Amino acid sequence: MDDMGMTDNQWKDNLRGQLENWEDVEELLQSGKVEEALKKIKRVKDRINKGLED
Repeated sequence: MDDMGMTDNQWKDNLRGQLENWEDVEELLQSGKVEEALKKIKRVKDRINKGLED
């Protein structure tokens, strides 16, 4: 079965989610919470890598 891909709306929703994650990281870093920011970055990277494997 062929992979249908994402619709424009799905892609935009994905980008909004990624933007929110990076805004969270930015806020954590601005408030000096480096360890929490690094944990968030790891979670984002793990999720991206898992998506690339599928």
